[in-house]
Amino acid sequence: MKPTIAVLPFANLSYDPEEEYFSDGVTEEIINVLSRVPGLQVAGRTSSFIFKGQNQDLKHIGEQLNVEHILEGSIRNSGEKLLINVQLIRAADVASIWSEHYDRDLDDIFEVQDEITLAIMNAIKVQLLGDEPISTFKRYTNNKAAYQLYLRGRFYHNKFAGPDAYQKAIGYFESAIELDPTYSIAYSGIASCYLNMWFYRHLPAAKALPLMKHAAEQALALDDGIAESYLAIARMQMLHEWDFKSASASFAKALELNWNAADLIGQYALYLALSDRYEEALEKTALALSLEPFSLINNFYAAYVYWIAGNFEKAVEQGQKLVALEPSFWGGHLIIGLNLITLRNYPEAQEALETALEINYNGITLSACGVLFGLSDETESARDILTQMTSLSKTQVVSNYDMGIVNASIGNVSEALVYFQAAIDNHEPPMLFFKFIVRDWLSASGQQAHYQLLIDQIIK
Repeated sequence: MKPTIAVLPFANLSYDPEEEYFSDGVTEEIINVLSRVPGLQVAGRTSSFIFKGQNQDLKHIGEQLNVEHILEGSIRNSGEKLLINVQLIRAADVASIWSEHYDRDLDDIFEVQDEITLAIMNAIKVQLLGDEPISTFKRYTNNKAAYQLYLRGRFYHNKFAGPDAYQKAIGYFESAIELDPTYSIAYSGIASCYLNMWFYRHLPAAKALPLMKHAAEQALALDDGIAESYLAIARMQMLHEWDFKSASASFAKALELNWNAADLIGQYALYLALSDRYEEALEKTALALSLEPFSLINNFYAAYVYWIAGNFEKAVEQGQKLVALEPSFWGGHLIIGLNLITLRNYPEAQEALETALEINYNGITLSACGVLFGLSDETESARDILTQMTSLSKTQVVSNYDMGIVNASIGNVSEALVYFQAAIDNHEPPMLFFKFIVRDWLSASGQQAHYQLLIDQIIK
């Protein structure tokens, strides 16, 4: 049985609260290094960070994260000096297995991270990679200033908080690259930001995708051993290019480089579900959730897998879990509402979707509300949604799919077909899910044959 460990966010003991990015970044780097060690299962970054600033019993945290060991510590970054206290704890009885204090120059940060990681693995008797320690302790830059800028970029990237945070992250990644033009993983961070801004309708495809592709290609050209770059490429191949064969190869390479990454496994589960490999998709979803039980993005995509597999009640439960994790995240309310539409529970679906709309007013949430109104015979309300989306499209991204699905829900088949065809021509991501949407919402419309012709165009 594999040893298991969670690395809790190191406490920031610096006088400047702005230095929190540094303590978070060092914690994340230790997690990343440990996650590449064969035979060790590491709780994901997001789930470990859910306990940040909380004074909870470590035994309880171990149970919540399903780990045997917990690493906790503190960092004081004062000028050129770096003070780190760290201890490894056995969660079952909260006994300290190993502890250490580091008083070093800031220039020693990379060496300190390596030293801590080696000490942890020795303490819990994990077998290393034998003759290949370099692949375990991979460094992406030796420039300390660039590294700190990269950590700032990761800090904003990980907020999953919308376009402003992503733009800040991109700015820091670009600044890091200015100091070290060979900093490949900073390019991977840029690629991830642009992909997310496109997928969630923050930027149009024509602007976001070329920038995303350029950044990912730069990362691979500089270093072809980075899982994050292959993940970004795989997501673009799957979600935009609809090239599932190439996506499969990119996912395989990413998993080879970092088999223990929860976000990667969760995205691969979505690929499997869209490939009609439901059993494998559910297995990978379970693994991703075991590594990252408190990750919003992992729980969000897990709900999509359950929906695709036809388990609507499980998808609703997953949405409820998301709402419990973060009530201000629109995605949980959206998942609940969409699946309650399928279950024909329109009153509760409306409550959930209106909450999602209040939090995130965009084409995704508006079209969901439009479908609800259309399928529950509130045609005028659905038409009002179409008017709102037309107005919103002057300042924000509203997809052809968004317009098409609301038209379809009120029986405007000819208009819907025009929008859906445009969505296919532009490779809009929702069309990858179209056969499931037809299955759940449009199969009783009497026009399924028209929609089947569209489905046949999507993945050949």
